[in-house]
Amino acid sequence: MAATVAQLASEVYSAFQKKDVRLLRKINDRCIESIGMEFDSDTYNLAILSYVLSKILSKPRYFQKQGIADFLASIRDSLAECSSWAKKENERAFSASMKKTFKTIERLDSRDRRFVIKLQEKAKLKVASTLYAQGFSLGQASELTGIEKREILAYAGQTMMFDRVKEEKTIHDRLKVVRKIFG
Repeated sequence: MAATVAQLASEVYSAFQKKDVRLLRKINDRCIESIGMEFDSDTYNLAILSYVLSKILSKPRYFQKQGIADFLASIRDSLAECSSWAKKENERAFSASMKKTFKTIERLDSRDRRFVIKLQEKAKLKVASTLYAQGFSLGQASELTGIEKREILAYAGQTMMFDRVKEEKTIHDRLKVVRKIFG
């Protein structure tokens, strides 16, 4: 497990504790940038998690419902576990803690059905579209994230994703990714 995963996990936990939506979104951007250079499932999951948590914290309606404080406390505790296991470089325990955190979020999402797309699916779609906008092929972005190509195209077009991505991947970076995939 890379030191960057431990750092990112710690930052996600800290930002969630502080209820800092902006910081969670910045962490999300850094995660996506990192997986754009070299795909790593732990960093990918942290990208999904940071996006989902930023959405949860940005919706005041979550804090007005009965029982939500328990969900948020459970998420916080799971994040503390994730951060701890990442620092200890215990990949199995880190993965189990991440799954526990996502399951808690799924229970929260099932209580509030006003989202058209579940939070995690929307996060995956955002990551896939960003990777596509950064220069990954549509097929690659789809394969890495599990999102259908047509959904990526629709989201990228609706959000004008290409206009927001500032840096393009160099040919060297693209070759590095291709070599890793086929290597």
